[in-house]
Amino acid sequence: MSGGAGPASRETILCAVDFSGDSAAALGWACRQSALTDARLVLLHVVHDPASSPGFYRRVGSDWLEPMVAVAEDMMAEFLAAFRAGAEDLPALQALETRLVRGLPPGRIVEVARELGADLVVVGSRGRTGLPHILLGSVAERVVQTAPVPVTVVKRRDAAPE
Repeated sequence: MSGGAGPASRETILCAVDFSGDSAAALGWACRQSALTDARLVLLHVVHDPASSPGFYRRVGSDWLEPMVAVAEDMMAEFLAAFRAGAEDLPALQALETRLVRGLPPGRIVEVARELGADLVVVGSRGRTGLPHILLGSVAERVVQTAPVPVTVVKRRDAAPE
């Protein structure tokens, strides 16, 4: 991997998450890769209330009109706190940068990768098959098809296809 401004520039890994178990697996893989290569690690979440699960960004007992971004910020903090609790051995978490952007996940992930000059994109995969895959598509698949850099798709070890 040798993107960025020149031979002395530090590599950047962009890890996109949706707060699922597959995202946690992707973040773990990205942390280990970052430690191996001394790469900058940026954690991204794209705020998009999907038609497949409307209300995803709603706090229990909260006002329906509460901004999704505010809820997503809290969800990111909770996701990271839970991840860190089980991953004290990953030093990349200390320098981790986080970003939240709005939009459709596949396009925004690729756009942020370009903006950062990322050398690698890491995403989780839920492994949908059959009709759910046809109807909902795959964010990971679209990122692989359109990203300007290599993409690593990570699955949880215990994941079964949906």
